[in-house]
Amino acid sequence: MNEISNIFGGRVLIIALDGWTDAGMASTGAVTYIKDKLASDLLVSIDDQDYFDLLRQRPIIVLDEHGERDFVWPSLELFGPGPKTPIQQKDLSLYFLTGQEPALQWQFLITELVEIIEDRDIEAVIMLGSLAAETPHSRAIQVYKNSQSASVRNALGIERSNYDGRAGFISVLGHALEKAGLPTISIWAQVPHYVASMPSPKAALALVNDLEIMLGFTVDHKEILDAAFEWERSVDSFAEGDEDLLNYIAGLERSRDEAEAEEMTTDQLALEFEKFLRQNEGDSEPPKN
Repeated sequence: MNEISNIFGGRVLIIALDGWTDAGMASTGAVTYIKDKLASDLLVSIDDQDYFDLLRQRPIIVLDEHGERDFVWPSLELFGPGPKTPIQQKDLSLYFLTGQEPALQWQFLITELVEIIEDRDIEAVIMLGSLAAETPHSRAIQVYKNSQSASVRNALGIERSNYDGRAGFISVLGHALEKAGLPTISIWAQVPHYVASMPSPKAALALVNDLEIMLGFTVDHKEILDAAFEWERSVDSFAEGDEDLLNYIAGLERSRDEAEAEEMTTDQLALEFEKFLRQNEGDSEPPKN
């Protein structure tokens, strides 16, 4: 755990962007929940319209308390500790980059972002994502980690991503940050594909939990727990009237349960083997039947 703290301590940036890598709005939901609970302050807003395609990323009309109309334009926003942010861990300061995935001039924007991040002495970067997968909504959300950084892989016992295909902006930015000398890690939550178009607070909660365990901080879970419970109940209700969907979900549940049972059996065998080695430590003769 100390080795993890050495890498993901100090000033840590967590990135989640709305778009292709945000199924169920889980990653942006997790970042928004944490930054709000930590009373983070807005430090930088990048709303240069040269970076966004307004035919796809249209501005949003909002009404103030007097009914006056205004527009919220697509942007990227960097948040950081504010005067009301609780100090939970001596050397940990969390920063958040969130907003809409840019559509244009990625290379120029990445250069700008790397400079902004370096100016704030960020020491490590966590990139959150969520993907649509063949997984049941009624089981725990699975979370996976990978890293291109050898030090991170060694500390957490995770693998390098072998993905070969189209990339999102967050992956390109992560690559640039690695080249700039910052250790990075990607954390992905799986969202049931049959409800991936609606917000999934259960997947967002899974990412929040994972970040808390890895970084050693806590936030109040009540609101997101309630939302996750209501989400699961609403999906249950949605599926009740569709026999084909119910059968499909039941099949996903069986597959997950069988896979976890097999994994548990393998883990138990490994533990028994380790126990055997400890009990027979120092023996020069093989065990007798």
